[in-house]
Amino acid sequence: MTSFKELYTKFRGLLQESWLTNDVAAHFGPTATLDSMFRYLWSRPEAQQELVPPPGNNRISRKGASEAEKFRNEGNRLYREKKLDQALLAYNYSILAAPHPGLEGEAKEPQHEGLPLAFANRSAVLYEMTRYKEALADAERALSLGYPPSKRHRLHERRAKCLQAMGKMEEAKAVLEDTLSALATMSLDDKEATTVRKNITNLKTKCDSKQSVAPSSSSSTLRYQYIFYTGPKRPPSVSHPRPDLPCLSDAISIQYTPIRGRHLVAARDIEPGEVLVQEDALTATVRLDSTLRSHCSTCLRRCPAPLPCPTCSLMVFCSEDCQRNGVQGFHGAECAALATLVSLQLDPAAALALRVLSSTTLPAISTKVSTILKEGSGSRPLLNTERDYQTLYHLEGHATARTESQLQETAAVACVLTRILFESCPSFSKDDVGQSIDITENDIMLVGGQLMRLILGLECNIHLTKEAEVGASGLDKGRGREVGWSVYAALSLINHSCVPNTLSSSHGKVKFLYSINVIPKGAEITDSYGERYVSHTRTERRTTLQQHYYFCCGCAACQADWPLYKDLPEKPSLRCPSCFQALSGLTCLMCDLTCTSKAKTTTGIQLYDASDVQTQLNKAWRDFVKASIQIQKGYVSPDLVEAVVALLKVLDRYTVYPSQAYINVQEALMACFDLMGSARFLPQTVNKK
Repeated sequence: MTSFKELYTKFRGLLQESWLTNDVAAHFGPTATLDSMFRYLWSRPEAQQELVPPPGNNRISRKGASEAEKFRNEGNRLYREKKLDQALLAYNYSILAAPHPGLEGEAKEPQHEGLPLAFANRSAVLYEMTRYKEALADAERALSLGYPPSKRHRLHERRAKCLQAMGKMEEAKAVLEDTLSALATMSLDDKEATTVRKNITNLKTKCDSKQSVAPSSSSSTLRYQYIFYTGPKRPPSVSHPRPDLPCLSDAISIQYTPIRGRHLVAARDIEPGEVLVQEDALTATVRLDSTLRSHCSTCLRRCPAPLPCPTCSLMVFCSEDCQRNGVQGFHGAECAALATLVSLQLDPAAALALRVLSSTTLPAISTKVSTILKEGSGSRPLLNTERDYQTLYHLEGHATARTESQLQETAAVACVLTRILFESCPSFSKDDVGQSIDITENDIMLVGGQLMRLILGLECNIHLTKEAEVGASGLDKGRGREVGWSVYAALSLINHSCVPNTLSSSHGKVKFLYSINVIPKGAEITDSYGERYVSHTRTERRTTLQQHYYFCCGCAACQADWPLYKDLPEKPSLRCPSCFQALSGLTCLMCDLTCTSKAKTTTGIQLYDASDVQTQLNKAWRDFVKASIQIQKGYVSPDLVEAVVALLKVLDRYTVYPSQAYINVQEALMACFDLMGSARFLPQTVNKK
């Protein structure tokens, strides 16, 4: 396996040996365009020699009947030993490795016989794990793929049992009656036919009495639920969406200033815990490693019982819809190049840039770029949440702020990806009717220049897709495992702050943004591009932001150089309503104000009853402590969220900020929303959801 870094190192070494380093650097100055940079590098013989995609290890992606049989036999052994979780994994690998007849009902050949057998075996495991819906689906897949006629009665019986367990007695009876009618066509001997008829009759009787035949679900459900829990079916929704932009709350307005650019502003007062944005990705990809076999490449959610790509054994899908969308879209183009992409170990922005172009065609991208250029740079939309190339084209990549070495490396990876698109993604170079088109030098220059533009823009706007993890010791405080990368339209408008008033969580490739404190009307909506002030010093934060996003942060935490978490006050203190400093008892010694009532002073300052607020604070804190224990264990519910939000509101309104207590409550709210997104319970973790 050869990574891009290795290719680039060899390329740079060749330039140095030829004394060409300075000559190359001269073509990557601030006055050069991205198109001219790519054109120059592509024309270099050293680039044509070294910046060539590696072949990749096809052994990791190929399918084979013998490989599928080996995994299926291992699954059978584990199933007999009642090691159901291991058997499930073996059958998954068998399904991925088995030659596939395709999604369009192609003729089935002898080499395809292993696939229905693997689906049938996995159906049995899923049934024992009390995953009846998934077991039913696998049984039906096995039948549609040509499961042997002499054994089909077993699958029909399992289908009926699954339906019974799901409470669908009439549907179960219909399956059993159809099976009885078809017994004569199943090539059974008299003895076996008699046994099958008896079993089916018994099952019908239980259907009539509405008696389930499913295995005991209590122990199995608890034992294996960690395998199948991936988070809720859908993320928290925006409670009051804008009619014109449903992905945004009506609490959000979009504004533009020359300094802040396009950004989001609170159109009204916003309370903590409000979902402000719920947005699907413009484009997304799973990590190009083992995650390819554990998470759906279309929606980025984990697949405990995956569906395969018909052609390779690397990529998986969580449903027929995702499978069809992937195979007929991006993966249909990338499949032949997938082993190469894994070998290259691409950075997230490069992987996403390739996904953007592999999801379309050369004629389509040529037309879109031509249209954008005709409209001019002033046509940048305020917000376009459609999966339109214009939105990605206008992502800010800070090309003029990049160093020569950064631009050279970007051009180099664009050379490699351009080769992949033209040489290994055949659908990219086809017209609207599926005919291959002749590739010109201008086509190559167009694609290379657009790849450079996309990579730079994506580097500054990319979002990590994470999956919260709950282990034996509770919720992972690192906010989970990175499973992929994605980019968004609305979320790309949000500016950075080291003390953000919102944060986001992932539900597959869907992101939802929520408030973590009170945001007054007119305040800008901010997120954190990296580390917050509580964990890193101002110098560390500003250095990182300058290196990756090319600006010097001027947020409140940076301007005042706020202390780290460890140096903050541990307990909250009530604040003076005038100067916002801590009260001494009920009095502000600086302002000579005593807070014993809700009266207004002669200067218009609204006082409050500090004694009463302290009572509210104590009660809210007790409720929060109880809730936080449950949240840390991996539980989440509206009541638990409300306990966290109630305390945040009191702290926001009446206490000195920042404090360790305030940060701890915000962290608990973040944990709630992480658990409402994609989540995984690790082995030996029992969670009674």
